[in-house]
Amino acid sequence: MAADELTEPHALLPHKPPFLFIDAVTEVSDNAIRAHRTFRPDEDFFRGHFPDRPIVPGVLLIEAMAQAFAYLIMRAPDRNLEGVYLTGVDRARFRAPVLPGDRVEITVEIQGERLGLVTAKAEALVDGKKVADARLTGRAAQ
Repeated sequence: MAADELTEPHALLPHKPPFLFIDAVTEVSDNAIRAHRTFRPDEDFFRGHFPDRPIVPGVLLIEAMAQAFAYLIMRAPDRNLEGVYLTGVDRARFRAPVLPGDRVEITVEIQGERLGLVTAKAEALVDGKKVADARLTGRAAQ
């Protein structure tokens, strides 16, 4: 699907600023999504994490990947969903720090669906270098 045919993240997801961690979706198919988020230097969490060497908290990288995951599931035309509940995060790894001003590319690929639970492989990259990855599990909220 072309970028101009995509729904803006804030229009589809129940998340709203300041807790929306996807700036745009650039590519989406039935089973995969590519999105990005630029972490601005003036974001409030940098004041405390950490004042002398600010980095994006790993939990926010997981949240950004989870929001891309939710977008992918929610956009299916046969589903009328209010959201997606994240039910599991497995094998999460943080491989390099994400700094103020970094643009994080997020990819999520659905691996399977069973008993109402969807599992996916998620990755976050900065300048083509993997900074985080995890296996996500979610359930549709209806």
